[in-house]
Amino acid sequence: MMRFIHLAALVTMAMGFCSCQRVDDVVGTYRFGGASNAISPTEFVNQGHWDAAGAATATGDRCIVVDTALQQVSYYIGNSKVGFSTCSSGRAGHGTPGGTFKVLAKDATHKSSTYGSVVDAAGNTLISSYTAGQPMPAGGRYKGADMNNALKLTNDGIWMHEGLVTAAPESHGCIRLPKRMAKIFFDNTPVGTKVIIR
Repeated sequence: MMRFIHLAALVTMAMGFCSCQRVDDVVGTYRFGGASNAISPTEFVNQGHWDAAGAATATGDRCIVVDTALQQVSYYIGNSKVGFSTCSSGRAGHGTPGGTFKVLAKDATHKSSTYGSVVDAAGNTLISSYTAGQPMPAGGRYKGADMNNALKLTNDGIWMHEGLVTAAPESHGCIRLPKRMAKIFFDNTPVGTKVIIR
């Protein structure tokens, strides 16, 4: 049921991008920037969307809005919504903080300094899920989890980055995006961009 509500919300949001707002233009065939892309609603939800033509002509400040209730991220340039993605924010006990932030830094190949695994000298995994501060087995070394295409939002470890996305809260507080959308957002977001999390 929640998956259906999530899909319905994204399809409704997609209508704001469409040049023609008939329902059959939205369900099954999505028209963005005058182009037709025949993809299924499931693909649409999982992949997100970036309106490259709209982004190229839009003017104004950039702003990213994260809706943790809907597990969605919207990207604005001025008053134009040019992109959106499904996401996974912080799970219970590791909630994503709400408020207004700015992108403090960018790192295309960031590694977590807190969460990852422990490997031996040959690279074999000794502990697959490890948190910094736990006992380290003899001969083991910490290997931080990949957080590629990362946008730093706080100085205490909250980033928006590529990762496993289930459209449900799953992370340790970061905002995970699908690989494709993380790369697009990373490439189009300068340091200083406003990020609103609610």
